[in-house]
Amino acid sequence: MAIVTFDLTTFRAIYPQFSNVSDTLLPYIFQEAELYLNNTEYSLVIDSSKRELLLYMLMAHICYIQYGDANGNGGSGLVGRLSNATEGSVSVGSVLDGNTNISPWYTQSPYGLSFWQATKVYRMAQYYPGPRI
Repeated sequence: MAIVTFDLTTFRAIYPQFSNVSDTLLPYIFQEAELYLNNTEYSLVIDSSKRELLLYMLMAHICYIQYGDANGNGGSGLVGRLSNATEGSVSVGSVLDGNTNISPWYTQSPYGLSFWQATKVYRMAQYYPGPRI
């Protein structure tokens, strides 16, 4: 099983909206993505081309949350959904409430939600019947 190595050109081609994130920083974001998705020979995602795409989805998610995109979306620093806002003297509140069907961290960006949906098959229980007696 092949281990995925970071390819800057491929990531930039798939996610041009993160042109605001430096080329120097992206390999470290790839390493962070590997914390969430095993990129070793023991990964549940056996197909390395699928694993590469999933790792890049995670990178896009991390970029969106931490830095935002070149169009100014994301990167607010808020974690969770916007729960309240005030205008006079500016006040913003957020809440990260749990959902039993999805990890709230992944709901912070469209890329995280895409990753969550794409990896659903890897989170399903597998049944292995025992011998018949």
